[in-house]
Amino acid sequence: MANFELSSDEVVLYEGVVSSNQHKGSLLITLTSLKIVLEKEKGLFKKTRELVDIIELATIKFYNDTVQIKQKGSEVEIQTTSGNITFTFSGMFEAGKFKGKIVNATTGTTLAKRVSDKTKGAFKMVDETLGLDTRETIKGVLEQGVKGAIFNGIGKKK
Repeated sequence: MANFELSSDEVVLYEGVVSSNQHKGSLLITLTSLKIVLEKEKGLFKKTRELVDIIELATIKFYNDTVQIKQKGSEVEIQTTSGNITFTFSGMFEAGKFKGKIVNATTGTTLAKRVSDKTKGAFKMVDETLGLDTRETIKGVLEQGVKGAIFNGIGKKK
């Protein structure tokens, strides 16, 4: 039985077993849409859970619009306003799964949306720098081929 209450708008995103650089032994980790809950199992025969720590997702740091969560192998390091914490998972796959879920929860977006926004930003920067319409240029090359695009000109920004 868990020792914490979920608010009405909070959902559980991940549950697993980890070890941590801040706490001894094995921990049960629960990632919700608002926080990370760390618990320890106590007792030999009658298992009970003891609340160890709660980390609010709002305390995770950002730098240049990038959430400060790094994965190296089976370890995930999270930079928070109260300090850095490293979780060690059973394997690289589990660590990646957790990292993906926590980044999505912290940023409020999915990986596909973040990649799309980054690509749009790159196109916009190229368009502003070179005075071109990159999308029209690529469309012209795909429709006419490279030879046709060279002879007919590339898409100028309107």
